[in-house]
Amino acid sequence: MDFNTESEKPQFMYKRNPLVEHAFQIFMFKEEKDEYEPVGEYTLLDLSENLELTEKKIINIISLLNGRQNIMDLGNLTQTQVLFTMVPKSSEDDPTKIIFRNHDGSGPSEENAVLVLEKGVLNDSQIKQ
Repeated sequence: MDFNTESEKPQFMYKRNPLVEHAFQIFMFKEEKDEYEPVGEYTLLDLSENLELTEKKIINIISLLNGRQNIMDLGNLTQTQVLFTMVPKSSEDDPTKIIFRNHDGSGPSEENAVLVLEKGVLNDSQIKQ
């Protein structure tokens, strides 16, 4: 492991949204400004979900955005399969919107959360469907 690589500022980070109890803000480091700026939000729709589990999910998303491959396996905590749908954009300038759903193997899947990222934050190579 290269110590310098691990100690560099990550491109993406998150914080709990101070205005929305079940939401997390996503920040991207802007080199030209030498600071993090908000570029998205992860909002939990299933309010029965434990916020500690939600935070583990957002940590996985941030890890993937930062190019890391080693994410936490949360299947043993959720007992569900996570599915996602990318909402079609009506305009090229629209943000990327992804709806996450949980499926327990019986019946229809249930909406769990929505991830919204500004245009240009997520590129096609980061999406594995």
